[in-house]
Amino acid sequence: MKAIIVWTLVSGFLFAAFLALLIAGLIKQSKRAIIFSGFALFLFACSAVWTGYTFASKSYCKISDVLKPRTGQEIYSALFGDPQHDCVKVINQQDQDVPIIDYAIWLEFETCPEELQRILSLHHFTSKKAATQGWNTQGPFTDANWFKPEALGDTVLVFEYLKANGNGQTIYAGLDSTKAYCIDVRD
Repeated sequence: MKAIIVWTLVSGFLFAAFLALLIAGLIKQSKRAIIFSGFALFLFACSAVWTGYTFASKSYCKISDVLKPRTGQEIYSALFGDPQHDCVKVINQQDQDVPIIDYAIWLEFETCPEELQRILSLHHFTSKKAATQGWNTQGPFTDANWFKPEALGDTVLVFEYLKANGNGQTIYAGLDSTKAYCIDVRD
């Protein structure tokens, strides 16, 4: 940022020098002042191009960092905070890239019972056991449909936290609490 400000000030100074020399040369009819004004104009153009290049380069780096997809661990930390146990391993994820189009974050992760309890303590979840026989869940719209809570076994634990507007989280966990799937719907 400092470089852009400095180069903008240098460009402004060179442009002011160009105008001052040109006006002085025209008023005094001095060829030397007009030639120096042309030289100041050339330096102004060079510094303006460099300022534009510096701005574009730094902006591109910042924008590419912002638009870089999050890793599974970053998504996990955004949803549940940093894990307090080293048993968490994100297996698959589908981030909510465009909030209106991608209505949810989908996550598959391995965990331990203590970490799952920590996650469940973050909100007021309702819980139930559900038989998975006949389930055919639809996961994220990707070529590999990995979102299969029914793969956790014949019976799974289902935890739901829903707000009045329908947003919230649904977590499907195996009975041993070592693997889970999460759908996080945010507005």
